[in-house]
Amino acid sequence: MDTAREMNYQPGKNQKKNQKTVRKSDGFRIGVFWNLHYMGGLLGQFYSGFQETVKQYQIKVEIVLQPFEYDHLNAFEDAFSGRQYDGIIIGGLSEKDSDYLRENLFEMPIVLINQTLENYSSVYVDDYQTGRQCAELFYKNGHERAGIVFSENRSAASVLRYNGFAEECRKCGIQLKDEWKVSGPGNGIGGYEAVKQMLQCAELPTALFVQTSRMNSGILAALRDGNIAVPGQMEIIAYGDGDFSQYLYPTVTVLHVSVSEMAANAMHLQLTILQNDLHITLSKLHVTKLIYGESFQKKTERQDP
Repeated sequence: MDTAREMNYQPGKNQKKNQKTVRKSDGFRIGVFWNLHYMGGLLGQFYSGFQETVKQYQIKVEIVLQPFEYDHLNAFEDAFSGRQYDGIIIGGLSEKDSDYLRENLFEMPIVLINQTLENYSSVYVDDYQTGRQCAELFYKNGHERAGIVFSENRSAASVLRYNGFAEECRKCGIQLKDEWKVSGPGNGIGGYEAVKQMLQCAELPTALFVQTSRMNSGILAALRDGNIAVPGQMEIIAYGDGDFSQYLYPTVTVLHVSVSEMAANAMHLQLTILQNDLHITLSKLHVTKLIYGESFQKKTERQDP
């Protein structure tokens, strides 16, 4: 202890410095904070994207999964402030989680998936514009009544899509009644139960915007059980990864965003920041691609409102 005092040795400070140096030479430890709501097949697609990027770098990368619950990202403040990870990637933020990050500024590089916040790097989709695009497509096909199916745990990104959709519906004169806004768990069962609820309405929409393509199978099943023909009586456009929508009956038109590609770019941003010791934020915009299926087909265009 006398020698330590003479050398002005500070254990905590020097240990953190040494740990960081070792990791930079031997590799990086990346924490992937993932919303529990998306722990199914979607996570596998993200991990596939992470690994594709890691293989391109001549360095060891350890990926550590840390699940979190909606609105409870703040329970992991120690991880953001400490040295458990060299960098963090976060997917599935709620509005409350976003507020938590907005109110705090962490030294550790953090990359957000499908969310943009000042002072944070991100890989994102213009969700507001995506919602507007869906409403425009419905208008051009002559629809005057539209509904929307949500996942019950709404992410900050899904709120933006809804706001864009609702605003464009208002501008185009498309009705979007409250009883046509239904929600359920973000899977086939949730889609089935949500649409069953909608089918109790005396009047139904003629177009349906599905906020997550993972609900498509249940939505189609509920409409078949309710003797609602797709696309004859109701047209559908879904948002999400369209890889599986081509195998449904009928096939579903999707505003497609590649989950694995977003993950690959998130890891690329993180490793670029770490390897070059950057103190700036980086971002990558992903543009949705409209993939037509049988549930919605382009018709003769109407004049824009």
